[in-house]
Amino acid sequence: MKANKTQKIKQFFITATWFALVVGLLVVMGFVNHSRKEAKCTGIDIIIDTKTGHNFVDENEVRDRILTTSGDIIGVSAKKIDAGKLEQEISEIPTIKKAEVFMDLKGKVSVEIEPRNPIARLFWNNGKSIYLDEDGGWMPLSDKYTARVIVINGNLPDSRGDENSDKTWNELFILVQTIRSDAFLRAQVEQIYRNLKGDLILFPRVGKHSILLGNTQNLDRKFDKLKLFYKEGLSKVDWNKYKQIDLRYKNQVVCTKR
Repeated sequence: MKANKTQKIKQFFITATWFALVVGLLVVMGFVNHSRKEAKCTGIDIIIDTKTGHNFVDENEVRDRILTTSGDIIGVSAKKIDAGKLEQEISEIPTIKKAEVFMDLKGKVSVEIEPRNPIARLFWNNGKSIYLDEDGGWMPLSDKYTARVIVINGNLPDSRGDENSDKTWNELFILVQTIRSDAFLRAQVEQIYRNLKGDLILFPRVGKHSILLGNTQNLDRKFDKLKLFYKEGLSKVDWNKYKQIDLRYKNQVVCTKR
């Protein structure tokens, strides 16, 4: 009986302790939230993610966008700064994929930027040129920076949104992603050309030959054949002996001599 009473008292103190901790945490959170609302902006810290290796976005461009769309926020109280609006306005910069804005207790506004990552540059026959990004979107060129990425040209659809053009763009996107995911292909292939028949032709960095891929069906098998041919075939002869390497046929590589 006594042991049971002791257990109840112990349980009471445990419950009371947890209750006190929760209440204390709520009080602290309320104080922090109040302090944050009362704080005034003391500065803007721009943090740009550089893992892509590209330099399309700089701090001055982001600061100018904030100044243009929201005015000078230095000295403005936190409760008057709309972080969501700022994120939306900054994200409208064509080279930015995502922006996050938050303020610390000292009033410093931090802006974290995730830039868009181009994976290919598209060239149309009429001279128009843009980038294809890692999400499959079109990204405008920049007068500040030029990305060294794989080139795609030839018979390209000039729009998106219909079945035929979307099929072509999806095929090209899959091909670029496959090349990027393979260290050998990434180092060797520098251009993708789409001819009038819709066949895809690759141009390597080393050698004066072209690689006739056809379509993106059985890509892994085709590229396995190419790697084997480079290792077993071209390692023993002059790379410039062949004009074209045809990968369209199952279990064989057809070469056209010059």
